[in-house]
Amino acid sequence: MKHLSLALATLALSTPAFAHPGDHHEVTGVTETVGHFLGTPFHLALLLGATVVGFLCLRAVKSARNKNSQ
Repeated sequence: MKHLSLALATLALSTPAFAHPGDHHEVTGVTETVGHFLGTPFHLALLLGATVVGFLCLRAVKSARNKNSQ
């Protein structure tokens, strides 16, 4: 579990490296931020990928707990 936590923390800290090019000065508030993230295919793909990875991690942890309890 410690390895998974470390991997996820490292991935979360490296997100600026995945940033797409472009100016983000128009994104100044919460509404603009949500609109920017939900209005671009790049961000939607990242959101979908993060959701899938999170689901798979949760499933793996539950599976490991079930094996340990038997």
